[in-house]
Amino acid sequence: MSIRTSWRARTGMPTRLHEAHGTSTIDQNTTPHGRHRTAVRASVIAIAAALTVTLAPAAGAEAATPAAATVTATSTTSTATKTTAKVNLKASKKTWVKGKKAAKVTAKVRTGSATTSGTVTFYDGKKRLKQKTVSTSGTVSYQLPRKLSAKKHTIRAVFRPSAQTAATVAPGRDSLKVRVISSKGAQIAKIAKQYVGVRYRSGGGSPSGFDCSGFTSYVYKKAGVAKLPRSSSAQRHSGKVVSRSKARAGDLIWTRGHVAIYLGNGKQIDAPRPGKAIQVRSIWQSNPTFIRV
Repeated sequence: MSIRTSWRARTGMPTRLHEAHGTSTIDQNTTPHGRHRTAVRASVIAIAAALTVTLAPAAGAEAATPAAATVTATSTTSTATKTTAKVNLKASKKTWVKGKKAAKVTAKVRTGSATTSGTVTFYDGKKRLKQKTVSTSGTVSYQLPRKLSAKKHTIRAVFRPSAQTAATVAPGRDSLKVRVISSKGAQIAKIAKQYVGVRYRSGGGSPSGFDCSGFTSYVYKKAGVAKLPRSSSAQRHSGKVVSRSKARAGDLIWTRGHVAIYLGNGKQIDAPRPGKAIQVRSIWQSNPTFIRV
């Protein structure tokens, strides 16, 4: 035995040959170095095990993901299809004089269900006017304010369902146009002047051709003032007779067999006779009757 080998044997250290084959006659755990290596190895194994547990996905989490997707898909599929409410808006009249009684508008709401519950909000353009609850019959009415300015207005009605029907009914809307005029006579005169140059046509009552009474009745109707009788003789009794000094623009000027519209300042507009066109001219009648409708 060599000196080196005898020293390992005397100090209790295993020989290289015995270490390689694991046949040392000295137990590794019985020496200080052996116990140290064993403790280190145990620590490494414990750390590796802890990391494995932390990084491994939980079986419960994997199983929950498909289930969550299934719930989402099911809830999306079960969403009910909404029916859009149909709103029909009407006005008691389309034209009136500023400061006078305005039109009443009525909205009829249909939703396809037995009962219609919700509210209708009325607007003048974008300006909110009033919100009202829909009746059991599906109708709601609103009196427009007198203070509306003299111009054209777009009145809108917007239906919104109640919380009980919002899941199956979508909002609906409708609109219409009305006109507020500064004065009745000014509106009549303004519309009448639009047809200057239209040719006279016997029996005519449209912009393709007018006779005298056809022209006056058409203008009054378009102005929204009144529905005049068709003949000039019947128009003689359609209003109140006023004196020439008190006559205003928009009044009728009647003579036997002819009728015209007064424009003020001694002027009139009329459909004269065959071969002529509608024109503005001075009052030529010697003793006409002025009629305020």
